[in-house]
Amino acid sequence: MQYPKHVAIIPDGNRTRAKANDKTVAESYMISYEKAVELIIHTFTHTDVEVFTLRGLSTENAKKRPKEEFDFLMTMYKIVEEDLDEFMKEHKINFKAIWDLSGITEDFKDYLLAKEERNTYDTNRYFVFAINYWGRDEIVRWIQKLAKEKKDLTWVTEEDISKNLDLWGLPPIELVIRTKWDQAQRTSGFMSRWIGYAELYFTNKKCPEFDVEQYKKALTWFNEMADLRNYGK
Repeated sequence: MQYPKHVAIIPDGNRTRAKANDKTVAESYMISYEKAVELIIHTFTHTDVEVFTLRGLSTENAKKRPKEEFDFLMTMYKIVEEDLDEFMKEHKINFKAIWDLSGITEDFKDYLLAKEERNTYDTNRYFVFAINYWGRDEIVRWIQKLAKEKKDLTWVTEEDISKNLDLWGLPPIELVIRTKWDQAQRTSGFMSRWIGYAELYFTNKKCPEFDVEQYKKALTWFNEMADLRNYGK
């Protein structure tokens, strides 16, 4: 079995699934993130995947959510992260958060920074959590940072670009999974700089329905595609 070194998941369909099953959006979110915990545990105990990236609330969605729902999500994310703490410590899995700091609460920002500090190990295994993240915003933040460091941008190299972006030092994303494909066969600006050569796997399962068995199907599909990944050779 050939596994991608880096898997990224774009979970979608919580509201659609909640409406279809007469549940609240909050209930649907909780089911989804319980499933996310299971996917992360499976990744680092039963596969050779080195990095698992999960998109939380995107920058676009963060601006549209009512304050009550936004606050609920911040609280729920903490619960999910805490559920993984002992597992990450036991298996030496690094934690990395990528974000636009201006769009999340101060206490949640402090929480994520502290979690990064206590989950830092000398391994190549990472759980990356993208919160209030948008690929275009990442590029804008890079330009602003580089402009401060270098007055003359004429001689900017690809390495200069990459090392100032959020996923610097990690393997490129090789598999992107997006749920609710029947309504969203797109990446929605997610990881714009990092998915240029990634395989895109769309499933019609809504986010709360995407479990370990569905995840295995996506990994099997990647394995079948692996021999075709010749990058134009």
